[in-house]
Amino acid sequence: MSQPLNLTDQYLTELSLKGIRETLGLRIKEALDSDLDYEGFMNLILFDEVQHRKNLRRQRLLKAAGFRTQASLEGINYSKVRNFDKKTIQELATMRFIDDGINVLIFGATGVGKTYLATAIGNHVCRSNRSVLFLKMNLLLEKIALSRAEGTYLNFLKRIHAADLLIVDDFGIKALTEQQFQDFYDVLDERENGKSTIVTTQLPSENWNEVIQDPLVCEAISDRLTARAFKIVVRGPSKRGESAKGLTDQQEHEN
Repeated sequence: MSQPLNLTDQYLTELSLKGIRETLGLRIKEALDSDLDYEGFMNLILFDEVQHRKNLRRQRLLKAAGFRTQASLEGINYSKVRNFDKKTIQELATMRFIDDGINVLIFGATGVGKTYLATAIGNHVCRSNRSVLFLKMNLLLEKIALSRAEGTYLNFLKRIHAADLLIVDDFGIKALTEQQFQDFYDVLDERENGKSTIVTTQLPSENWNEVIQDPLVCEAISDRLTARAFKIVVRGPSKRGESAKGLTDQQEHEN
């Protein structure tokens, strides 16, 4: 004898089986219409619960990542003027670079799409149920300074280390103080063993001494970022201020 549906709903609520609860009525109808056996019906409702939990995790990961714009790999423009290598992007989409602890360095002038590309990769990683932390370089430094003042610096470093992928956007906008480049070194050193980092920058790596004036620290930071890395150079005119020419909302957000 079947349980009353309202009692079933109560049990599902108490067990936090929201995925099953949301689709149960539909699944019962499908089972009756197709004369589905008990195991087949059980597989259907368990599939709904698994998918519901995966979707919740993706939503949490996307929120925790802190992306500033919407971007997707599908939205990348592979025109020659941008110089995006489709094979490289496809390789990054496999996420083997994360498994292998390889970095990604994205170079280019302001407005050419560096942030869009980094965000698109990060978004793809989140949707594959891996954790991402996206921070503008200046915000990263502010958070480090604040954590040190609050006595939570080591915990903050642990949080950075825990992310499957760290994205540091706009490195090299201005010269770093001695404390700041030492902090940045600590972040990279924390992630050196098997953790991937994406950095976007206008400065070629050979010019990083312009913003990191200690040659030893500059060499150490450069080595940690460039020794094992995909290097992508984005070219073309800036997309800023071109909304009147019919750009999509996503293209307007390129950086």
